[in-house]
This record gives sequence, structure tokens and C-alpha cells, in this order.
Amino acid sequence: MESLLTEPSDKRRRRTRAALLNAARTLFARPQGYRGTSVDELASAADVALTSIYSNFPGGKADVYAVLACVVGHEHVDAMAAAVRDAPPGAAAAEAAFEEYLDFHGREPLAFRLLGLTDVHGEDSDVVRAARAEVRGCLARALGVVIDAVGEPADAARAEVIQCWAGINGLLALAARGLIEQAEADRLIGEVRARGAARL
Repeated sequence: MESLLTEPSDKRRRRTRAALLNAARTLFARPQGYRGTSVDELASAADVALTSIYSNFPGGKADVYAVLACVVGHEHVDAMAAAVRDAPPGAAAAEAAFEEYLDFHGREPLAFRLLGLTDVHGEDSDVVRAARAEVRGCLARALGVVIDAVGEPADAARAEVIQCWAGINGLLALAARGLIEQAEADRLIGEVRARGAARL
């Protein structure tokens, strides 16, 4: 199957699509988020006609969100791969990966919602279904890149990377929901990372 990131061949459609994705990235990151953003606002922010949304994204706002999730998923894989590319194997590679992971989520506060396709839960367009598969593939590749960079023994590297990743995700999610203070999350994330590095 073709990636949802495949650009249209028509130059004008490519510009319109890029403008809509850029506008969506900004609008969906606001406190009112995806649900509080109308298609009219999206068209206005992208400086395109309302009909341009539907001619580029037949499912409307949900399809824009789904394609944006794929954009962020691919950016995430690229960022993780770049972070570990020159790191020595073992704890140093894991440390580089998780530093980038935290930086990525700091740069992209919407990433958790996008990568989980949280805001389009229940939507069942072809584009949303394809995005779920594509994002899942991106996350699997990001995980694989880190595990490979950490190195041998492969089973131990896999177990430590998965446990550390899960711990960091959980703490970030708790802080995002206001269940723990950010300072406590940061401290606990540091502990998770230190334990993982010590075992590699």
C-alpha cells in the first residue's frame, strides 16, 4: 500500500495539502484541539477554500488529522534514527534515544494524541484506517532502530528498551493528564532511564 505521505503530482494540490497540514498542526495543538477546530477555521488558517479540504482530504478534518499523524510518525522515526546513528552501542545508545524521545515530545506536544490517533477514535474512513497501520509501522521501526543501536545481547536490549520506553510513556501520560506534577514526572523519568542504563 502507498504511504499517506505520497504527494499529489499536481503542484497546486501539493501546496494546498501542505498548507492544510501546517495549519492543522498549529490549530490542533491549541487547548481546544482537534475537536474545537472547525473546518472553516482550518480552511481560513491554511488560506484555502473550504472545498479544497474535501478535494484533498475526502473525509474532511479527520483525514487531515490522520495524515498529520503519519507525518509526525515518520518524523519520529527519523529523529530516533538520527539520535542513535553515531552513539556507541549499549547504554550510550539507549541514553541518546531516550533523550531524543523526550526532546521530540517537548517539540511536538501533540505527538501523543496524533500517534495514538486519539482524536479520531471511532472514525472509520479508509484514510484513518490506513493511518493507524502506517503509524503502527512507524512506531515499530522507531523501536527497532533503538533496539538495534543498543545491540547485544538482543533479547536483553529489547526488554530494557521496551520497559524504559513504556515507563517514560506512562509518566509523560500521567503528567499530561495532571495526575502527577511535571517535576515529579521528570524525576521519575530520570530514575527509569538510570535503571535502564545500568542494566545495559
